[in-house]
Amino acid sequence: MRKAFEEFKAYFKKEKELFDALAQSQHPKWMIIACSDSRVDPALVLGLELGEAFILRNIASLIPPHSKQSGHKSGASAIEYAVEHLKVEHIMIVGHSRCGGIKALLEMKEDGSNRFSEYIEDWIQIAQPASEIAKAKVPHDSPFEELWTCCVKESVNLSLRNCMSYPFVKIPMEKGLLTLHGAYFDFVNGAFDVWKLKCKIDEHQSL
Repeated sequence: MRKAFEEFKAYFKKEKELFDALAQSQHPKWMIIACSDSRVDPALVLGLELGEAFILRNIASLIPPHSKQSGHKSGASAIEYAVEHLKVEHIMIVGHSRCGGIKALLEMKEDGSNRFSEYIEDWIQIAQPASEIAKAKVPHDSPFEELWTCCVKESVNLSLRNCMSYPFVKIPMEKGLLTLHGAYFDFVNGAFDVWKLKCKIDEHQSL
C-alpha cells in the first residue's frame, strides 16, 4: 500500500489542476451502487477517475424499499444526497457473478437450521422477492450457478424498483432528469451487461 500511495502522490502532483478543482467541490454525473465484494471495484472495472462517480457499496448491492420505519437508512441517505445535492444524472446498480450475499439467501432454509448472523440475515432478506422470481424462472433441475446468476440479476431489478419507491428518485426520473441503470459484472468471463430502467426495464446491452 505504501508503494501504491507513493505512485498516487506522483499522480497528484501531475494532475494538480484537477485536484485543486476537486478540493473545492464535486460534480459527479453518476452514482454507482455496487457490492462490497473485494473482486468488484467499480472504479477499477469501469475506469473511473476521481470525482466521476459517487459510490455506495454494501453486501449484494441491495437497496431496500422506501419505509420511514425501516432501520436501513444508509443507502437511502446516500441516494438522497447524490440526487438532491450532487444532482447526479445516472444511478447504476451493479450485481456480479458468484455474489456471496445472494448465495447465502438462496441457501437459507425455512426451518432456520442454517441461520446466518443476525445482521447478515436481516440484510440479505431484502432480496427475498428476487429469490422467489429466480426460482420460478429457472428449471429445478438446472445447475445451481444458473439459479445463482438469475437471482443476482433479479436482485438488481428489485433494487432498481425499490429505488423508484423513493420520491427523490421517482420525481426527477419522471422529469427526465435521472436515469436508472442495472448492470451485471461477470468477472468469471470478463463481461459487463447493462440495462436501463425508465418506467419498465428495457434496452439491454452487453459491453
